[in-house]
Amino acid sequence: MPLLNLDKFTIKDEVIPAEKLASMLEAHQSKDLSAQLRDNGYLLLRSVYNPSDVRAARDEILKRLAEVGEVAEPISDAISTGTSERRLHYPNTKELGAFWKSVSEGSALRRVINGPEITGVMEEIFGEKVTHFSFAWLRAMQAGKASPVHIDHPYMNRGTKNLLTCWCPIGPVGLDEGTLYILENSHTWSDIRAQFEGLDVDRDKTRLGHIEDTPLALAERKSSRFLTTSFNPGDCLIFGMFMVHGSFDNNSPLGRIRLSCDTRFQPINQPMDPRFSGKNPLAHSGLGYGCLTASLPMNETRAPR
Repeated sequence: MPLLNLDKFTIKDEVIPAEKLASMLEAHQSKDLSAQLRDNGYLLLRSVYNPSDVRAARDEILKRLAEVGEVAEPISDAISTGTSERRLHYPNTKELGAFWKSVSEGSALRRVINGPEITGVMEEIFGEKVTHFSFAWLRAMQAGKASPVHIDHPYMNRGTKNLLTCWCPIGPVGLDEGTLYILENSHTWSDIRAQFEGLDVDRDKTRLGHIEDTPLALAERKSSRFLTTSFNPGDCLIFGMFMVHGSFDNNSPLGRIRLSCDTRFQPINQPMDPRFSGKNPLAHSGLGYGCLTASLPMNETRAPR
């Protein structure tokens, strides 16, 4: 299915050609989810969560961002001020991480990302009881920013291999607001698997954990396409550790912040990566939530993680 507004899809200001874009397929929730995941490499699920719960989580996050001067009034519009007072209150990495941990552990957000609705979906996929990382990758992406192209495996592979990512938009995400993309059939790419399987970014300091090709160059080299869609409150996207993905630039003409959160699920009786479990997960380099780009003031930049 072709996508509208094709000129809105850019990555680091590089326009993605129309022939390289296509819509994601919506999963059939009445059919075998594990089979669909195996075949397509992803599950686009609509209306998994209660939209009112998602709106409550969104309001909770935006209120915290407004407290540090990053969201303009009315807060519900999620428009960035372009400035930040975050470092005035939290001047170092430890304090910035503690702030982002408190935002990421908000009760309304956790009601969505760790709630019974998505847990039930994951148990249907795995065919057994599941659990999730206590660590959550909450992101607030302001206009002009994007998530880089990558796979998840090098960042979280000290536990079971039976691990799935759930990407949850915290509110609506229009096609011009930095939607997530996946590269079609990339879960089957043996060269990507061979390059990254077993790589641990915290142990293998001399090797890169990210994909060096630009997303468009990679898609052209692999004769692939960027699959994406718009998202509504209640939707989510599920995929495995070797699916190549990233996000387009947030090109919101209004300067709207894109809120999303990644969580990871696995069978409850299998080993969990210890970096992302417990009340105070150490995450990467022992920094906890301070390892995330999202812990920085929104008007500061570094390579996203």
